Amino acid sequence: MRDLKLLAGDDKAYAEVKKFGRTAFVRILGHLFVESEDLKLNGRSELFEKILESLADLGYEFAVIDAGEEIAKIEEKLGFVIPAFDGSSSLDSAPELETLRTVVEKAKKGADTCGAVGAFVGFVRRLEGDRVVERLEYEAFKEILYQKIAEVEGKVKSFPGIANAKLYHKVGKVRPGEDIVYIAVVGEHRKDIWAPLMSAVELMKTELPVWKKEVFKNGERWV
Repeated sequence: MRDLKLLAGDDKAYAEVKKFGRTAFVRILGHLFVESEDLKLNGRSELFEKILESLADLGYEFAVIDAGEEIAKIEEKLGFVIPAFDGSSSLDSAPELETLRTVVEKAKKGADTCGAVGAFVGFVRRLEGDRVVERLEYEAFKEILYQKIAEVEGKVKSFPGIANAKLYHKVGKVRPGEDIVYIAVVGEHRKDIWAPLMSAVELMKTELPVWKKEVFKNGERWV
């Protein structure tokens, strides 16, 4: 399974991008419309992130997004810039959307002697003590984020019986009930995966250059 790559563009860009792989055209202009060679649907525009995650899980390789002036709001929610399609060279640098399924499938790839996957999902709680959480805002030092993720994955893979590990941390605004972190650890047997999985969770907290602002109904704070 390949990651879903996101590009901004119109129907002409969609016609070009689909030459390179399975592609969906997502138009968000007051309402949400999705079109591909084997799919057509529409819905409320606020569901765009769920739609993109579903496209990733269905194995789509590219999504071309036509959102006009709304593209800035979408980028803010996703936590990254969506570049405009500008020929085949822009495909390589397009940002990728991860889901729990894509993370697990990548971790399982090539692990032919293994039979166990341990997964961790971190999501936003609605209450922090007696305070109501409106959202979390994550910022990252992106120049070294992926390097640090690779280093943590390497440390986890050094555990006996572990073949692979994959981590993903969202950046941007995340609301109560929404996922923040996905971790998948693949091992030869189920007994092998639990300690490395816990280690991955702790290393993620201490090693990744990610900062969090908690926004409550009655204030906010950086953590």
